[in-house]
Amino acid sequence: MRTHFARALCLSVSVLLLSRASLRAQNNAPAIQTYRAGLKSIAIPPPTSDLIETGPDYRVLFEPFAPAGNRLIAAFVLPDDMTIIRAGQVANTKQYALVEVLRRAEFATLTPDLFKQIADTAAAQFGADVNATFKDQQDDLNRRLKEINGAGAASVNLDKPAQLGLLFSKPDACGFGMIMPVSAKGITLKMIVAIVYMRVQERLIYSALYTEYKDDSSVQWARKTAEDWAGAILAANKP
Repeated sequence: MRTHFARALCLSVSVLLLSRASLRAQNNAPAIQTYRAGLKSIAIPPPTSDLIETGPDYRVLFEPFAPAGNRLIAAFVLPDDMTIIRAGQVANTKQYALVEVLRRAEFATLTPDLFKQIADTAAAQFGADVNATFKDQQDDLNRRLKEINGAGAASVNLDKPAQLGLLFSKPDACGFGMIMPVSAKGITLKMIVAIVYMRVQERLIYSALYTEYKDDSSVQWARKTAEDWAGAILAANKP
C-alpha cells in the first residue's frame, strides 16, 4: 500500500504537519484530537462519525504505509477493524484515512502563494485544473469514470492507479482522486483514494481517505466526504 504515497514524493513540496495528541471536550461536542506541527497544535476531527483514530499504540502499525521522508500522525479506521487490530490480527479494512507530515518541513511556514504553487503542482501530477468550474470538474470526473468502467470502450486496467483528477478546490484546500488496487491477506480490492492538501495555521496538511470502489456512487461518497472533512478541519482551527 506504499503506492499511494509515491505520487506525493514527486511534488516539490517543502511542508506538511502534525505529531502527538491530546483531547479537548467543549459544550458536549465530541472531543477533537490535536496534533503538534512544529510549535502549533492543530485539531483534526475524524473524516466521518464511523471512523476512529487508532491512538499512538496502534498507529505505529500503519507507519510502514508512509515513505521514509514522511511521518504518520493520524490513522482512522472502522471500529470493527480496530477490534481486529487490538486482537493482534490483520484487518482487511475497506475504509480508512491517513494524515502525514513531511519530517524536514514540520516547522516551515506555508504562505497562500506557496500553497497555490503546491496545488498547481499537484494538479499537474493528477492531470487536473484547480481553476475549473464545478460543472467542468463533474464532466471531467464522469468522463474518467466511463474510461475506467468501460462504458462504450474497453475498461482501464487497474494494475496501477487510474487518476480521477480534481475532486474539489477551495481556498486553503484542494482534493484529487484515483482508483487503485490494494492487496492484503491475498485479496486485492479496488480502492478509491481522495488525496487532500490543506493550509491550516500556516502549515500544510496532507491526508488520504480510502474506501472500496463498488460503483460511481463510491466516488461521489469519497469526493463529498473528503471535501467535508477538509472543511471541518479548517473550521476547527479558526482563530
